[in-house]
Amino acid sequence: MAETTNHNSSAGGETPRRRRQRRVSGAGVALGVGKVLGTLLLIAITTGAILACFAAVYIKTVILPQTYVDARAFTMNLSSTIYYTDPDTGEEKELRTLHGEENRVLVDYDEIPEHLIAAVVSIEDERFWTHHGVDWKRTAGAFVNMFLGMKDTYGGSTLTQQLIKNMTDNDEVTVKRKILEIFRALEFERNYSKEEILEMYLNYIYLGESCYGVGTASYTYFGKPVSELSLAESASLISITNNPSAYDPYISERSKERNKERQELVLYKMCELGYITEEEKAAAAAEELVFVRGDGEKSTAAYTYYEDQLIRDVIADLQASQDWSEQVATQMVYSGGLKIYSCFNPKVQACVDEVYQNLENFNHDSSTGQQLQSAITVIDNETGNVVAVAGGVGEKSGSLLLNRALSQRQPGSAIKPLAVYAPALEYGLITPATVIDDSPYNNNGTNGAAWPVNSFGAYRGLTNVYTGLQNSVNTLAVKIMGDYITPQLSFDFLTQNLGFSTDHLVIRRESNGTVYSDIDIAPLALGGLTDGITTLEMAAAYASFPRGGVYIAPRTYTKVVADDGVTVLLDNEQESSIAMKDSTAWYINYMLRNAMINGTGTYARFDGMTMAGKTGTTSSRKDLYFAGYTPYYTAAVWSGYDQPERMSSSLQQQSAVIWNKVMSAIHQGLENASFPEPAAGLVQKTVCLDSGLLPTDACRHDARVGEDARLTTLTFVRGDEPTEFCDVHVDRTVCLDSPLLNASGEPTGMYHLAGEFCPEESKRVVSILDIAREGAAASVTVKDNEFTTGHLDALGAAAYCDVHTTAQSTEEPKETTPVEIDPYDPTTWPGVEDFDSVEDYNNFNPFDPSTWPNHGAQVTPTPTPSGGAEETPEVTPVPPAASPTVTPGEETDEPFIPAGG
Repeated sequence: MAETTNHNSSAGGETPRRRRQRRVSGAGVALGVGKVLGTLLLIAITTGAILACFAAVYIKTVILPQTYVDARAFTMNLSSTIYYTDPDTGEEKELRTLHGEENRVLVDYDEIPEHLIAAVVSIEDERFWTHHGVDWKRTAGAFVNMFLGMKDTYGGSTLTQQLIKNMTDNDEVTVKRKILEIFRALEFERNYSKEEILEMYLNYIYLGESCYGVGTASYTYFGKPVSELSLAESASLISITNNPSAYDPYISERSKERNKERQELVLYKMCELGYITEEEKAAAAAEELVFVRGDGEKSTAAYTYYEDQLIRDVIADLQASQDWSEQVATQMVYSGGLKIYSCFNPKVQACVDEVYQNLENFNHDSSTGQQLQSAITVIDNETGNVVAVAGGVGEKSGSLLLNRALSQRQPGSAIKPLAVYAPALEYGLITPATVIDDSPYNNNGTNGAAWPVNSFGAYRGLTNVYTGLQNSVNTLAVKIMGDYITPQLSFDFLTQNLGFSTDHLVIRRESNGTVYSDIDIAPLALGGLTDGITTLEMAAAYASFPRGGVYIAPRTYTKVVADDGVTVLLDNEQESSIAMKDSTAWYINYMLRNAMINGTGTYARFDGMTMAGKTGTTSSRKDLYFAGYTPYYTAAVWSGYDQPERMSSSLQQQSAVIWNKVMSAIHQGLENASFPEPAAGLVQKTVCLDSGLLPTDACRHDARVGEDARLTTLTFVRGDEPTEFCDVHVDRTVCLDSPLLNASGEPTGMYHLAGEFCPEESKRVVSILDIAREGAAASVTVKDNEFTTGHLDALGAAAYCDVHTTAQSTEEPKETTPVEIDPYDPTTWPGVEDFDSVEDYNNFNPFDPSTWPNHGAQVTPTPTPSGGAEETPEVTPVPPAASPTVTPGEETDEPFIPAGG
């Protein structure tokens, strides 16, 4: 029998045991899970406790102090009154009573129909009557939605919360705002009844068409008081508040349809909540809604431009100081029983109105038919008060219309004294005697043209600051901005010293790939700003000059008192600061007085009063400015079209003329006065017009003019006067027989340099300017260039006499025939070449033979007029004016041509 082998046997022959698996009971599993859950619960409780502590501290220290909202501060049932001070008696007189007009009618709770109250509760806050300010169910949903969706659209706010949000204008989408809103609502409902809350809410809500509250909305949409609204009309009216732009029935047919759809939703909710029956719901839904704008609005005279500005100022300041929304601040101004004490001066305003309401003063329509417009702001220099305003021409047709006195327009060259000359004087970089070359700054003009150009269409060469401001020389302003100060320094001076708003002056703005900034040479030197500035800003800044450098922030009111007659809501005290040194202010006054006498401001001048001012014209004459002042008042005038168009050349001086008419009327009967002098005192010095330094002998015989004609006497603040001597004039010997000719073959007034063969009697020593122009300045014609060493050096050999080119004959000179001079015939009078010196020429008198050349000249007298003895009038040759001025009627367009430099 065969033997078998067991392969499962161990080496020892024993059968191995099967490993027994360990079983865990259900109780053990549960115990383990319990331990884990217990641990997590303990962690959660501990964490929750810690968070609760933090929350409690946060609520106590941050939230609770802000929970109180005083509804009494938002009472809207009293008229407000504007007062002014009578300039003759000093008494406070009533100027205007402000009250809630047709779009701000307040209603009491008793006037509101029950179905209107039911409608707003049904659609906005169905548990209003049972909660205590917070609907916790909706609030929980709102929090979940905000945390998960980061949106605030769930609608968790109750009517109480919405009212508080409207009052405080706090609508941030943050956890803090939600928490604060909850605690404020709880506190609010402890202090006010449900009826009071509903009354306030229904008077606050916005219902489109400029309607705030159901009182005005009922008239606007249905032409009846709110107490007479039907159920259907109430549901329709309350539908609008959810989204006025969508449910306002006047916007479009579609919005009218949407209003009907939401009205039926409101009726459905009212029925669902038991406020109305099915039958009432059906009847209201079937009722035709007839929207009729109310014709019972109370008409009132339109506010003046001054009152418009005053109201806007008070509203803005109430918002800032009281932390009120614009809606609340506005309603307080119109219906809060406020007493507003204005700075209005009826006499000054009457002078403004007489000019601005007369359209004959603005009878120049544009090529497209636009009415010529203008605006003015007048400031009392002593107080800084805005005393009169006009924001347009003609009779004002409505309230709170466009006020052009607050519109941003381009000032043109009127900005130069503020942005260029004042800061350069302030930092001691220039004086009136400082000489700058009137020549191009660069070639960055259109198509590479020289830039900038001047209004008079030429470049005159070396020009001092006094004359440059007088004639509004663009090149000098640009070079001072670019080479003496910087655009940043100028910008800071305007915004930090002179009150210009950075909301108006652009620091940096990018639009369609283009970067705009007013911190650049062209905008600040020539006034071509990105957006422009207002007449209020210009008048306030210019008023610093007659005050000796003190800036006072302009104001339209002094204080605003609450309806109790005691509480001062706004105390608008004067805010003054030192804008510049008294010496800077004096220099500007000195130079702008000259500008009104001899320069671009002559059309603004009137007799009997000290005054100073500056014109401004922008590119293509689209904006005309004049800003000027007397010791009493400062006024800034803008003229132009609402949609910028080029003005006729006949309007070149429009703003200056209007300034003249207004200010001459204002100053009737006022005694003349002077501007303040600097504490350091004043000193006069004669200086060279071409160097600004003390004159040398060379300055006195300049080749261009007669003796001393290139000298002028200027006044300096003591310590600023020059002490060094002219280093610009140098002597050269010329030949009077060889004049230099221009490209047209006409004499330039300069002569060729004398050569070795020029006779002594033909030689004269004259002085010329030791300068050489380069770059852009060398690419154009500059008036004085023929009289410079640079020009003569460039001519080389051609600069020398082309008449006496060989040695003279040694033969005895022939006897010359004496010059025949007829004192009465200028054609027989000798020229400069007939004299031994320029000085002899200047002393020539045709009636005094001792001043003639070759003293024994033959005289051929013209017969004496019959009937009288022969007269011998004194004749004094008059040299050309050293500093040409703008004559009345001359074109003075001051174009702004943008450039990168």
